[in-house]
Amino acid sequence: MTAGSGTKGRWGRIVRYAFGGSLGMLAGVNLLIGSPWYLCLGIAATALVIILGRRRIFRPAVNRTTNEIVCRYIPWFEGNAYVLNVLLPLLGVASIAAGSAPGNPGWLRITGIVLLAVTPLFTYSAVRMWWRCLLCITPSALAVRLAGPKDELTEIPRTRVDSIKPKMVPNAVSGAQSLQVEIAYLPAELSSETPRTVVVGLQLSVQPNNLLDALVAWKDAANDDSTKLLDRIERILRGREKAGM
Repeated sequence: MTAGSGTKGRWGRIVRYAFGGSLGMLAGVNLLIGSPWYLCLGIAATALVIILGRRRIFRPAVNRTTNEIVCRYIPWFEGNAYVLNVLLPLLGVASIAAGSAPGNPGWLRITGIVLLAVTPLFTYSAVRMWWRCLLCITPSALAVRLAGPKDELTEIPRTRVDSIKPKMVPNAVSGAQSLQVEIAYLPAELSSETPRTVVVGLQLSVQPNNLLDALVAWKDAANDDSTKLLDRIERILRGREKAGM
């Protein structure tokens, strides 16, 4: 990440927090002056959506044992899970109430019904990723399982890894480009030397930059002490160390 992009990102967060905080204050003012509850709820929920942003990971879902590191998707570590499964339904309730009130347009009620109707899909996706998705890192191999119905646990020996590189993928929810990590490897069961690929990132509660740096450091590591290697990978995943340092 360049200094310019880092500065731009900081200013973007400042503007987002300021705008979201202003909306939160507006919700409080409306509550004090006796505005309808659905207006206060809608403004407050919108403020929290803006403050949480596109994807915010409160803490990395990284579990370390003696011989391995396991990364998972934990919904309550992710801001997106709160936005999609808590705040959007609250906005739906507020919209239905607003649309049912005299003098307000009827499309508000339809909008609220749509928001409530899609919430079970988001909840199902979050629960499925929580139960299925994992990335297990040992000194000699990776084990990956994603959320797809046909995705089984795939073991990738380090000696079979062809490349690990960043990949920008459109986010299915926001449409914005999201950083993920593409792992190209040579399947052991095939005689062909054509690599297969697996993409990890959004289905793990780890900062994408840290995940990329950790996997690249794991791939490029010499035959170091396995405990020291896993210690370093864990520090990178948790954001306590930068790759190359």
